[in-house]
Amino acid sequence: MPRAKKNSRFLPTSENFRYEEFPFYWLARVHAIYTQQMEQILKKLGTDVPTRRVLHLLKNHGTLSVSEIATHAIIKLSTITRIVQRMRDEGLVHTATNPDDARITDVSMTPKGENLLAEIQQATSKIFIRGYGDLSEARLMRISQDLEEIFNNLADH
Repeated sequence: MPRAKKNSRFLPTSENFRYEEFPFYWLARVHAIYTQQMEQILKKLGTDVPTRRVLHLLKNHGTLSVSEIATHAIIKLSTITRIVQRMRDEGLVHTATNPDDARITDVSMTPKGENLLAEIQQATSKIFIRGYGDLSEARLMRISQDLEEIFNNLADH
């Protein structure tokens, strides 16, 4: 049976479609409530979601180019450039011309950025604990794998 036919009830054009079973409905809702709760907590720290995202990327990858940050964060290059410039002006990141290619700007976290990230992690950990509830590690891994597969299916086209 072709995959499109087998999954037809998950297509909004299907007679059998129910939005309550539509994965993108739940993705949108989860993302919206997650972002809303993150914004509330981060605002109290004087920061925002894009700053958190950039700091986490730098923690996990070390130095990244502005383009690499844009790719990982799925944010337009012009937008991430402004975010990085603001973060540089706030002393959270350091920018430098890449020694191998002067067209590339490398970004690394400063000690001030590391301190802010530690505060962010402490303040936001309860969102993840509450969100994961009683889900097992295996189930969380499966959810992540399924979402990665959906992402890759969409990104391939």
